[in-house]
Formats: sequence, C-alpha cells, structure tokens
Amino acid sequence: MRADVRSVRVGLLGAGNVVESIHLPVLASLDGVSVAWVCDTDTARARALASTYSLPRAFGSLDDCPDVDVVLVAIPVGARRGALETILARGWHAFCEKPFAPTLEDHEWIVAEARRRKVRLGIGLVRRHYASVKTARELVDAGVLGPLEVILGGEGARVRHTGRGGDWYQANAHASGGGVLFEAGAHLVDQIFTIARVDDYRIDRCSQRVLKGIEFETSVRGSVIVDGGRPVPLGMVVSQVSDVYGGIVMRCANGELRLGATASGATEIYGRHGRITGRLGGSASEGAAFNAAVRAEWREFVDSCARSVEFSDWDTGLRTTAFIEACYRFNGARAERVSGVGS
Repeated sequence: MRADVRSVRVGLLGAGNVVESIHLPVLASLDGVSVAWVCDTDTARARALASTYSLPRAFGSLDDCPDVDVVLVAIPVGARRGALETILARGWHAFCEKPFAPTLEDHEWIVAEARRRKVRLGIGLVRRHYASVKTARELVDAGVLGPLEVILGGEGARVRHTGRGGDWYQANAHASGGGVLFEAGAHLVDQIFTIARVDDYRIDRCSQRVLKGIEFETSVRGSVIVDGGRPVPLGMVVSQVSDVYGGIVMRCANGELRLGATASGATEIYGRHGRITGRLGGSASEGAAFNAAVRAEWREFVDSCARSVEFSDWDTGLRTTAFIEACYRFNGARAERVSGVGS
C-alpha cells in the first residue's frame, strides 16, 4: 500500500513511554498525518493512551486492526518478528523504533520481506537528524579540515541502579537486544557512520562487561572504511558502569570536529593545536531541538513512502546492526563479569 502524503493513516504498535512522550505528540501535530489506532497487548494501557490523545480506536491484537498506510513499531526488539510478518503481509509501511532488529539475520529477513511485499522501511535513529550531525557530515564531505585521520566516540556514565522494576523490558536480554550497546550504542554508531559515510568496518579489539546476560559496557578498537576504501582508526566506548567522554571527535589532518550527544549541541571546530576556532549551530532548548529532529525523521519517512517503496540499507541502519552484532560475536565468551549494577 502506497502512502499518500496528503492523508497518511498511521497505526501505533506499542503504547509505552517512547510512543506516548516522543512519537505521538509529533504525529498528532504533523500536517497530512492522522493516527488511526494504537495496539498493545496491555489493552488497558492502549485504551488509556487512546483516550488521552483522542485516538479513534485501541486494540490488543494486530489481527483486529484496520488497514493503515504506516505502522510505528515500538515494541521490544526481541518481540517484533511475528508482528512484522503481519505488518508486511498486510502491505503497511513500517517505521521501527531503534534498535531495528535483535540480530543481523532478523534484520536482513525484514529487509528482504519488505522488498518482496513492496513496502518501505525506516528506523528511529533520531540522532542522524540532529543539526550537529548534519553540519558535521557537510563539513567532512567538503573536506574543510582535510581528510579524516581518527574517529573517537563515547557515551555513558556510572549507573548504580536503573530505578526500574522487573517488568522493565531492558531487564530481559532477549527483549532488549542485549544491553547498552544496542540502546545508546546504536545511536552512537549510527552517528559516526552517518557523518563519515562509512562503507565498511573492521574490529580489532572488543571487550564487554556483562551481568546476568545483559551487557553494561562495550569498548571497541578498530577502523572504518571511507572514501571508497581508505581505513580510518576508530575508538568507541559505551558504558553504564564508567564515566566516559560523551560525544564524537572527528580528527582530521588540519584540526578536528567535536559534537556531543544532545540534540541542542553545537558542532565545534578545533584547530591543529587544540584550540577552538568556531562553533556552528546550537540551541538553548534541548526539548525543542529534540522534537524538531523527531519531526524531521517522520516527515522524511512519510514523504519517502509517498514517492517510492525503494529504500537503502542506510534507511534501516543495516550496517549499524551488523557492527553491533560483530562486537558481541568478537567478544564472545570473554565477557568480563561485572558487579555492583542493581535494578
């Protein structure tokens, strides 16, 4: 089914916090878009959300949902396969909250099935729509500071407890995808790959800290392939047990670019001697900047559905999924046990 940008019907699969606080407010205000229903196995929560936002209908099963043009898939990643089989079979375009799939095999199956069914896929890796990421990508493309020489990325801080109970989906490794690398790491990897237009990668070292099957820290050393074959060293850390630098550094021959993890942050330009020489962008309001990025990703996806059912690997973050899975496989049984992380 091809979505018409002038009247796009959207269904919401999942009635959790990410739908209620992030996607639904934007969709409710997006021109040419109407939310037709919300579906969740917790029917009481689905009905409550429908009532709050005056949505027409709420359901407990996808089998009962009427046809729409686009479905937001915002249920835990480990529970999506069956739902996506139904969504794609019914000819609905699917916009999946990140992470896209629990494994590369699942990701590739979803992509192949969508192409067979002639529907489009998208992913909620919202940081690729941050102004700082777009600016950094333009500067790297233009070669303002010369060719890339090193890429560094980090995110996280020591977390002594999550503040969540046993029903929190991240407490289940299968449901959440495995840990912090899938959660915060998916964004960080996608930002790096987007800015540098990464063609491929190589992992030389990867260490992880794991507790009860859930990974709380990953450190990676390797390289990414850019410019059709040139390797650039890469170092990255994502953690919930250590305080790490939060942001991305793109070190070039004649200086470096630095940007943080926030939507409102600026792209900073540093000279060869480490002194800041310029700041591009930046916003006083994190909330407004983040909402603008969510709006941009939805506008881009809705408009693309109206134009064509063709999509690229980048549209679904396929290379990001492959990189994350490669990190888990590389580490394998060498994961270090970590203590002191409670619920």
